[in-house]
Amino acid sequence: MNHDATTGVALPPPLPDEKPQPIAHWTHTLALIILLCLTTAYGRGRAASQLANDVPRITRYLTTTTVEWLLLGSVIAGVYKRRDFLLGALRNRMVSTAQSLGFGLMVYVMGLFAVALVGIALSMTPLVNQRNTAYVLALLPRSPLEFIVWFFVSASAGICEELIFRGYVLQQFTAWTRMPIASIFFAALLFGSVHLYEGLGAILPLTALAVVYGFVVRHFKGDLRAVIVAHTLQDFLVAFLALAKPWLESHAVKP
Repeated sequence: MNHDATTGVALPPPLPDEKPQPIAHWTHTLALIILLCLTTAYGRGRAASQLANDVPRITRYLTTTTVEWLLLGSVIAGVYKRRDFLLGALRNRMVSTAQSLGFGLMVYVMGLFAVALVGIALSMTPLVNQRNTAYVLALLPRSPLEFIVWFFVSASAGICEELIFRGYVLQQFTAWTRMPIASIFFAALLFGSVHLYEGLGAILPLTALAVVYGFVVRHFKGDLRAVIVAHTLQDFLVAFLALAKPWLESHAVKP
């Protein structure tokens, strides 16, 4: 790693858009995409079997978290410069940690608008019924303990999935194609597709969410902290929103 000539302080790695270079061998990326496809197929089958067999939610949470970290480990294992990769993704060059949290909240709100807009568009198509709502609702926490574990599941998804899709995939395809905007959409579509277990109707809203995250990462020169916060909030608060909806509807003032 380079050091500042005057202070001797270690400098972060080059920004992704300064000298975009592949961060791993192409065979590793191909293997990762195949692994993601297999994981998607496994997740879709697991969703059906767990719903049918009434698997305890804590067990589902632990399984999901384990898969997330194993996928991230397989990504980091193939990166050329692991230290630079992690520093480039998690070392904020522009703002403080407190500001990153604030930006993360803003990105979360932006993501909600993107998901809502795509959801409105999908409501006018047959895809509106192509959602695995039963499995998603069955997965949501009910008890205080489940909510605590759910938070760690959400944080794991925020860290692991952002490092994989906005950290690795986005950088790799930007370096290969020299087309950062197209790479944002490709990484977003791949992200949406791996959530096929939620149903075909969930892919486009999640892809739109990932596009927002991709542009935020590009704005922050590869720094992932804001989108990790937003992603964690998105996954954690969806439980509150989904569980609060029936209560709000039952207590709504009737015209």
